Amino acid sequence: MRLGWHRLLFLGVVSHGLLSSTACRKSPAPEPDIPPPNPVSNATPAPDISREPLEIHRASQEMALDGFQFGKNHLGWPCEAGAVSSTAYLDALIREGFLDPRTKEKLEAWSRVKISNLSDADPGETAFLEVWHTDGTIFIIRKDGQWSVFRDEQAASNFAATPPREPAWLP
Repeated sequence: MRLGWHRLLFLGVVSHGLLSSTACRKSPAPEPDIPPPNPVSNATPAPDISREPLEIHRASQEMALDGFQFGKNHLGWPCEAGAVSSTAYLDALIREGFLDPRTKEKLEAWSRVKISNLSDADPGETAFLEVWHTDGTIFIIRKDGQWSVFRDEQAASNFAATPPREPAWLP
């Protein structure tokens, strides 16, 4: 079927009308109706979050990756490294060059440091490090790097005991 000139003219007029109509033009989105933010009260001081617990986690991950990648059985998470205590594991991180010795010295400002006896097989949701500050702040880091800060001991232990299991803390 051949299109005649009158059909071509009709298609041209219709397509020009459709392309130039306001139905095809985008209009700007309406402004969202968002209430102003509530000011945060400064009555409660923010917990002191230092970089030392995060440095311990980073160093532990690096040591575990090096142990796996290079087949070094003495490197890894605390269980693979044969750690018998939290202090012994921190010493192993320092001895192997994954953690700066000043980090352990800075941790003396914290009242208690507990490391979980993790292995490579443990899922990321397992609690890895629990640090108690002298002001009552509890800082927990999971194996996958997620962390939380608590002021309530019960909430901290509930977070640490999330599935799949409650961690076995090193002495």
